[in-house]
Amino acid sequence: MRIIFFFLASFAVSLSAAGQSKKAFKYYNQAREEMAKDRTDKALEKALKAVEESPEFTEARMLAAELYSQRGEGEKALVLYEGALRYNPPYFFYYIYGNALFEAEEYTRSIEMLKKYQEEPKASSKYIALTNKTLANAHFALKAKASPKAYAPKNLGAELNTAEMDYFPSISADGKILVFTHRDPTGSKRDEDFWISRRDSDTSEWGKSEVMRGFLNTDFNEGAQSLRSDGNVLFFAACERPDGKGSCDIFASFYQGKGQWSQPVNLGDSINTPLWESQPSISSDGKTLYFVRGSSGTAKNIDIYVAELRTDGRFSKAKPIQGPINTSYQEQSPFIHFDNQTLYFSSEGHPGMGDHDFFVSKKQADGSWGKPENLGYPINTAGQEFGLVVGPDGKTAFYASDQGEVNHGLIDLFSFELPPEARAEAIAYVKGRVINAKTKAPLQADILFSTLGASPQDYRDKSSKQGRYFSVLPAHTDYALSIQKPGFLFYSKNFSLTTHTRERAFELNVELIPIEIGKKVKLENVFFATDSYELDPRSTAELNNVVSFLKTNPGVSILLEGHTDNEGNAAYNKDLSLKRAEAVKDYLLKKGISPKRLNTRGFGDTLPVATNETAEGRSLNRRTELKIEAVDAF
Repeated sequence: MRIIFFFLASFAVSLSAAGQSKKAFKYYNQAREEMAKDRTDKALEKALKAVEESPEFTEARMLAAELYSQRGEGEKALVLYEGALRYNPPYFFYYIYGNALFEAEEYTRSIEMLKKYQEEPKASSKYIALTNKTLANAHFALKAKASPKAYAPKNLGAELNTAEMDYFPSISADGKILVFTHRDPTGSKRDEDFWISRRDSDTSEWGKSEVMRGFLNTDFNEGAQSLRSDGNVLFFAACERPDGKGSCDIFASFYQGKGQWSQPVNLGDSINTPLWESQPSISSDGKTLYFVRGSSGTAKNIDIYVAELRTDGRFSKAKPIQGPINTSYQEQSPFIHFDNQTLYFSSEGHPGMGDHDFFVSKKQADGSWGKPENLGYPINTAGQEFGLVVGPDGKTAFYASDQGEVNHGLIDLFSFELPPEARAEAIAYVKGRVINAKTKAPLQADILFSTLGASPQDYRDKSSKQGRYFSVLPAHTDYALSIQKPGFLFYSKNFSLTTHTRERAFELNVELIPIEIGKKVKLENVFFATDSYELDPRSTAELNNVVSFLKTNPGVSILLEGHTDNEGNAAYNKDLSLKRAEAVKDYLLKKGISPKRLNTRGFGDTLPVATNETAEGRSLNRRTELKIEAVDAF
């Protein structure tokens, strides 16, 4: 409407000389006066009389058509526009009509009209740029509608959804906790609050939703939240707070047990500014925060920003996200998936169905983000889509809508399955507690997961002051795990997440043994081929952990012990076990460890830890162990 008025005002001088009847021109002016008084019905009546009096009066047709559109009578508007073509309308008419056709989803005809405007020498560069954008959208929409995606949204149910407005979902890494923003638009209190729902697994129904307790919800507005993967920290936007730095800022609240959440903490100057900050999304490791910033919540210049967690526990100064994601139009509601490689967001700047569409971008090798891909039709429509998150399986998306076949409230939460090309990597998680084996006290320890292979990929974490950890990892992969803390023997284990998912977590409680002479640890992830002392490439991660342990504890000297099963003769087994221990020593020497700190011994099959009567027992007996021989100046 504003664009139509701009064109009509710009050409007001020409109207008096356009050959219209005085009566038509009078009706037209009366229509504009009624519009200024917000009396749209009377304005439409006058505009239609002007058209009836002078059918060639294009400006009156345009005004009446727009008024019909405001009343939701788009078909009548298009009839008026189409009729104007018989009367050689002014060039700017094609811009207005082309956009009206686009909004009516008549894309082929829209392209035809917009190209006419594009070819007009008098057309301004500003509106040529807008025309190019709409043309790109129209071409995309034609293609998208010709190849629709499979799409079957499912309402999350009456237990979760309320009779009011429920939107901006966020989900935990185990898929069992859903937090959302709730608003009751009726009554005297209309502020946004956080509600929560739980379920037993991703195949079960969501439980009864309830208001989150503690200091989280206030009489102010808070919403657009992001739940950390373990469900214990909530990042969210809050507006007009006494401790705010702008109109809306980003805060964090911490779970304190028994359903209670802490007093929110403002994230500080590195994140919040006098501008508008909102819609945070925290990475699964808690180290990267994504959010949006603009001069206001309705501004054109809303972009996605990112900040990294520093070693002092504060976030670095936020910067615009790298790559071709941000445009000169709005980007909103970023969601970083638990795989830390897949980003979903809404944008009106990239080619789409019109307004805001859902997009996905993948992280590149250099840390930037790749070309955004539209999720397609009918996931995206001519309306506005925002607030999409994706569950730990990488394929189940959650969003809010008022367009469902079954709705329990004004806006409900739904789920649907993403098309294969838009999916994230499925994740699993490992959780547990690290304690001192001697005192049972909790330990803050460094945790390293490495994929097994010649070129291991590392995932680092750290246990909390309470010794707890919750680590999100790509599913369907084999891992080596090392847990280290100065003054303790490191913990070593290998395990597979090929069968463990978010419904069946790998739970591992670890007791670290204080460094003492005679204590030993099995090198779980050192592998050799059968009857060979050549190190398997999968051993790299574990051997590097031994290097790290020895460098962290420079006063420690070790004995590397080799062991075999009882297959073959004893002399052969003893020699093989020694050569395997020597192979580990050679690796450590190449990494700069002093030979004075390394001794080796082969025990062959003389010290079994399990029966040699079964394949499983023999596998346990084939091992390499690290034993503390000396502790100097420790």
